[in-house]
Amino acid sequence: MRLICRDSRKEMNKMYWFQKFNKKEELIKKSTEIEGTLYDELKEIALTKLEASVNKIIDACIEDFNIDKKIVIYQKPKNEISVARSIIIRESMYEKLDNMRKEYGISITKLINIAIKEGLDKYYEYMKNNLKN
Repeated sequence: MRLICRDSRKEMNKMYWFQKFNKKEELIKKSTEIEGTLYDELKEIALTKLEASVNKIIDACIEDFNIDKKIVIYQKPKNEISVARSIIIRESMYEKLDNMRKEYGISITKLINIAIKEGLDKYYEYMKNNLKN
C-alpha cells in the first residue's frame, strides 16, 4: 500500500515539466527590423542567462505582449540603428501580431520591437526584485 500526501495548494502552483513547452505548431520565418540595442540585449540573455534562443525569447515576448486601451509607442534612441533580421516565430504569434496590426494600424515591425522592449523591461524588473545576486 502506498500513501500519497498531497497539499492541494502546492499542486495549484506547481509547474510540471511538460507545461514548460508550447504545443507543436507551424513556424513562420519573418524578415523584420529590430533595434540593435534590443537585439544585443536578447542575444546576451540567450547566451548567458536563459536556456533559450533569441527567436524563442522574441516569440515569448510576443506571446506576453498585449495592447490595452492605452497604446504607448516609445521614442527610439537618437543614434539607434535598426538591423534587418530574420526571425522564426510560431504561426499563432504571427496571427496575433497581424490582428493587432489590423486593429491598431501599427506595423508588425513596430509591434515586434514594442513587444521586445516591454518583455525586456519585465525581465529586468523581475531580476531586480527576485534574484538579487
